[in-house]
Amino acid sequence: MAQNRGGRSRSRSKEPTHIWSGFWCGLVIAIGVILWNFLRLPLMPFIWLGILVGGTTATYPTPARKTDPIDPKKLNVYYRWKDMFAGLKPYSRPERDDEFDENPETFADLMSKSDWLAIHRVSWWVGWFVGLYASRGCGLWTIPFNMVFGFMSAMGVIHWRDRLVDRRHIYQGVSVFAFLQKGKASQKAIAITSSTVLLVILGACAYLGFVDIPTMVSLPPLLFLLLATKFDKRKQTAYWRELVKAQRMLDGWVKSDDLAKTWGGAYVTQVKKVGHRNNPMHVMRVRLQDQYDAPRSNEKVLKAGVEPLRSSATSSGYNFIALLAAKTIKENGWQFDPSLVRIVYGKDESCIPDITKKNVGTNIAQLVADIAYDYCAQNEWHKRPPLVQVIDAAADGEENAAWLMLLHNPPNGGALITQLGLEWLANPFSPADIIKMPIFSDLENSFMLAAQPETKLNDKGNKYRPAGLTQSRSFDRYIELSRRFKHDQKAWQDIVGSKLNLPVCNYDEERIVETSEGWTLSFMPEMLTAPDRTSDFMRYDLSSLDPSKDFVGLIEENGITSLVMADNAPLRIDRLTGSRPEYRRYAQALIYKALMDVMPSRAEVVIDSCQQMGKDTAIWRIGFHLGRGGTVADVRRKSANISAAVGSERVYWDWQSADRATVWLCSNPYLGTDPDSVAHWKIRAAQKELIQLALSDAWGVAGVQDGSGKTPTVESLGVLPNNKEVLLAKFQIPGGLDLDKPQYNIGKFLTEANYPYGRIIQAYGTEFSMVLAKRSPFPTSVMADWNAAKKCDRRKFPIGVDDLGNPVYWDTKTTPHLLITGKSGSGKSSASQIVIAEAMLKGEDIILIDPSKGCIDFTQWAKPKALAFVGLYQLRETEAVISWAREEMAERVRINNKYGVGNIFELDPDDVEEADRSHLKPLNILFDEFNSYLQETGKTTQNPQKDMQIANDNAAVSATNASIARTMSALSKIIVQGRTAGIRCIFGAQRLTMDDMKKYNGNAFFRSLGRVLLGMDSPAGVVSAQNLSEANRTQKSLKNEDGLIPVGRGIYEGMQGTLMAVQTWYSGGQDELARLVANIPNPEPIDYQQYMPRAAEQFTKLDVEDIKEIFTSNNGSENIEDEDVEEEEW
Repeated sequence: MAQNRGGRSRSRSKEPTHIWSGFWCGLVIAIGVILWNFLRLPLMPFIWLGILVGGTTATYPTPARKTDPIDPKKLNVYYRWKDMFAGLKPYSRPERDDEFDENPETFADLMSKSDWLAIHRVSWWVGWFVGLYASRGCGLWTIPFNMVFGFMSAMGVIHWRDRLVDRRHIYQGVSVFAFLQKGKASQKAIAITSSTVLLVILGACAYLGFVDIPTMVSLPPLLFLLLATKFDKRKQTAYWRELVKAQRMLDGWVKSDDLAKTWGGAYVTQVKKVGHRNNPMHVMRVRLQDQYDAPRSNEKVLKAGVEPLRSSATSSGYNFIALLAAKTIKENGWQFDPSLVRIVYGKDESCIPDITKKNVGTNIAQLVADIAYDYCAQNEWHKRPPLVQVIDAAADGEENAAWLMLLHNPPNGGALITQLGLEWLANPFSPADIIKMPIFSDLENSFMLAAQPETKLNDKGNKYRPAGLTQSRSFDRYIELSRRFKHDQKAWQDIVGSKLNLPVCNYDEERIVETSEGWTLSFMPEMLTAPDRTSDFMRYDLSSLDPSKDFVGLIEENGITSLVMADNAPLRIDRLTGSRPEYRRYAQALIYKALMDVMPSRAEVVIDSCQQMGKDTAIWRIGFHLGRGGTVADVRRKSANISAAVGSERVYWDWQSADRATVWLCSNPYLGTDPDSVAHWKIRAAQKELIQLALSDAWGVAGVQDGSGKTPTVESLGVLPNNKEVLLAKFQIPGGLDLDKPQYNIGKFLTEANYPYGRIIQAYGTEFSMVLAKRSPFPTSVMADWNAAKKCDRRKFPIGVDDLGNPVYWDTKTTPHLLITGKSGSGKSSASQIVIAEAMLKGEDIILIDPSKGCIDFTQWAKPKALAFVGLYQLRETEAVISWAREEMAERVRINNKYGVGNIFELDPDDVEEADRSHLKPLNILFDEFNSYLQETGKTTQNPQKDMQIANDNAAVSATNASIARTMSALSKIIVQGRTAGIRCIFGAQRLTMDDMKKYNGNAFFRSLGRVLLGMDSPAGVVSAQNLSEANRTQKSLKNEDGLIPVGRGIYEGMQGTLMAVQTWYSGGQDELARLVANIPNPEPIDYQQYMPRAAEQFTKLDVEDIKEIFTSNNGSENIEDEDVEEEEW
C-alpha cells in the first residue's frame, strides 16, 4: 500500500487545510448542468471533467503529528477520488514500486485487467446508455460526446465502487453474458420480455412524438441491465463475498500484536467450501506479504503452527482447524510455495470430506491427504508434514476410490521417506484414520496407495513403480504382488525369526490350479539363500503363511524349492486319486511334511520318486532316502504318526537299505483279485507286489512274529477256481512258531490286512493256507428254491446259503424251535415266510399268532391255510390258542406212550388207530413280534379315591398281565416237550435276549431255541456267550462295500452252539407265496373257545373289597407258579 506520499513537517501542530475535492467536482458539474439545461450542451463531458478535477485535487491526509493515526474517513475520501481518477484512464498501474515486483506486468497484461475492456459487465454498458439518455432534448451531435464521456465517467465511478468494500479483493461486478448463459430461464424471460415491451411502448410514443429517440433507445437496455443485476447479482458475487468474509475473519484472528508480527500482511487469495453443504470444510489460501505487497517467507508461520490460531477459530465456531503448506508447480516439478499457506477449518472433524469414492476427484482427495499427514505430523512426530500429490489410480468403472499418493517432503523439518512409509502408517495417529482407507507403502517407498485391497487399479502408477518383483505391466498386478510380498516376508519373519534367511517368492512363476473337484492348488517357487535347505524350513509350522489355507508345505524338485498351498483340498492322501502333475506334487508335499515331522533333529528327507499306482483310487508309492544321519528304522517306528498325518489307513514298508526305502500309502489298496479290485490298478504286477508286502506285514501287526520280528511270508498267491474274487494264499511260518498262533490271531490279521472275510482252510508243518476275500462272498440276494425244499428231509428246513453257496438248514431234529430276530428291514419277515411256506409244502399244519401287528406278512396267503389265526389286539385269543396247543402236545405225548415210541415222527399213520391219526401231523406255531407281545404287560395305578375309570383300567392291566403269564407258562412247556410231539415254535422278534425272558423264568426256554440274527444288531444277549466273540467277527465280515449288511444276511446258531453265517432265501413276497400255496387245501380251523380266559371285569360301583381284590389279583399273578395260575383261572 502507498503510505504518506506527500511530505509533511515534523513541527506541524495541526493538519494542513485544503480545499475539498468534492467542491471542485461539484462546481464543474453544476456549470455543466446549467449549460446543458439552457444551451443543450452535452452534460457527460462536464461530469467526467468534475471527476478529473476532484481526483487531481485530492491530497493524502496528513495528521498533525507523526505519531497520530490517519483519520480513516479522510483516508476513504482520498481513496474515493483517487480511485475514480484512476478509473478514467484506460489502464491503472498498481500503486507499488517495480523494484519489489519480481514479474513486472506488461502493457498487454495491464490492459487485460482494465475495466475499459470488461465488456461483459453490466457497468460497462450502463455508461454508454446513460450518456445516450443524457442526450435527450439535445441535438444529435451531442450523442457521441455524451456516450463516450458517460462511459468514461462510469468507468471512474465503477473503479471506485469495486474497491469500496475491500481494496484487496476488487469487486468484479455482474456479467451480462453469464446471466444470459447460466441464469434461470424464467428470470431471463422476464428481463428480455420487459425490455422488449418497454421498447415497443417507447417506440409507439416516439412515433407519436411523445418521446425522443435517445429515450426510446436507452431506457429498454437500462431496464434489462437493471433486471439482470437484480436477478443474478447474489449468485455471481457469492464467491467475492466469501473471499471478503474470509479476509475479514482472518484479519480478526491475527489482529493481536503477537500474531500481527507473524501474520502481518496476510492476504487471502482463494477461499473454497468442500464437502457436505450442511457441514462444509473451508479452505483458505493465504499469501504472506510485506508492507510493499511483496511476498515474504512462510517459515515463521509454519513453524509456529496452527495452535496460535486455534482459540480465535474456536471463538468463531470452528473447532477444527489445520495449517498446511501450499504447493507451486515449476518446470522441475512440485515445490513448496515459500509464501503461501492454507488454512483449513470447519465445525469439527466431521466436516472432512469422505474420499473413499472415486467421484470426489483428485483435488479434494489431495486436500484430505494433506490434512491426514498433517494430523499425523502434529500429533505424533512433530515434524513438518509432506505435501501429497494425488493421482486417480482406480480403474475405469470402479466406484470405490484408489489414490496413488506421491509425498513431497518440505525443504527442512520433514521426516525421512522411510519413516513416512513405515512408522507413520503404523502409529496411533495414522493418516489412514483421516483418509478412511488402508494405506499401502510401496516396497521402496516410491509412493503410497490409499485403496481397499479389492479395488481394481489402472496403469497410471506404472511410471512411479520401481523395477523388479514382477515382469507384468499391470499396475494392479504389481500392487497385488507388493501386498503379498510384504505379507509373506512378515509371515516368514514371524516363523523363522533370525535363524534362517527369508525366502523370496518368484510370483511370476506361481502356478494355481483349479481341479474339477473344486480344489485350489498353488505352487510358488521360493529362492533360498545358502546354506539354508528346504528341510530347515520344514521344521517350522508354516500354516501361518496363510491361515485361510487348508495346507501349507514345501517340496523340492530338481533343486528348486516350491511353496505348496491347498484350499478346499483334502488333507488325506487317500482322496488324491488323480494322476495329473499337480496331484502328484500336492501328494509329495503332504508326504514330505509327514516324514519330516517324525525325523530326528537335523536329519533330512529327500524324496526320489512319488507315483500314483491306482487308476481311480489313491495308492501312492514313494521312494526316498535320508541324510544327515537319518535311518529308515527311525521313520519306521513312527509309522502310525505318518499314517495319521497323511490320512492313510495303510502304510506298507519295503526296506532297501539303512537309509533308503519305499513306502506305500493308501486307505483301500484293493488287494482283492476280483475284476473290480484289479481294475483300480494301473499295473497288475504292482498290485501283486503290494499284496505280498501287505499280508506279511499284517501278520506282524497281529503279533505273529518271532523274536527277531520275522513274520510269515507269502509263498504263493492265487484265486479259487470257482470264485475269482477269493484269494488263496500260502504262507511259510517262521521256525519256532506254533500253527495255532495264526488261528488265534486271525481276527487281528484280517483287520490289519483289510480283508473283511477270511479263514484258514489248511495247515500242516510250517505252512498254512488261507482263503481271503475283499468283500463278503455271499450273494446279495438268493431266491427261495421251493423244489429243493420239497425234496429235502421232512425234518430239515433249508433257510438260505452259506459263504460257499451250500444250503443252510434249520434241522428240527437237533433244534426243534427257532427264533428269527432282526431290526426292521433286515429280512426277518421274509425268513419267517420261508419257514412257514416250507412247512405248508411239507403238508404240515400252521398256527399264526401276532396280537401286536396282526401278522400282516401272512394275511394274504397263509391265513386261510392256518388252523388258527390270532390277529391284532387279540390277547385273550393268544392265550386260548397256546393253551389249546399245550393240550394238543399233551395228547401227542399220550399217543407216544400208548404206542411205545419216543417221537411222533416214528409212528406210521397206518399203524395207529383212526382217532389218533389226526394228531400225527407236525404243527408249526409262528408267534410274530414276540417281543412286542411281552411288552404288553403293565402296572396298576393306586386308586385311593375309588375312581371308577382307574379301577376299570387296573382291572384290564391285571387281566393282561395274568394272561401273558399263563401264556408264557404254556409256551415254556411246549418248548421243553414239543420236539417229541412234533410241535415247533417259530418266534419272530426285532430283538429278544435272555434278559427279556428272566421275568418268566425263561432261561431254559431261551436256550432251547435256535437263533437267526439278521442285520447289524448286536449279537450280545442273542447268541451264546461262548460264541459271542466269533459272532462279532463274523458279523463284521458280512458287510458289503457300503459298510452295511444286506437284507436277509446274518448269523445262525443252532441249539448245540454251532455258529455259521447265512444268506437267507428271499420268499418273493405275499403274491408269489399265494401262488405257491394256492393248491394246498384249507384245513378245518380248531375250536379254542373253551380255552378263552374271562374278560377283564368292569365295575360300576366300587367298594374296598373290590379294590383289594384287583390289586391282590394283579400282584399275585407274577408270583404264582405257571401251573397254579392255569388251574386257578380255569
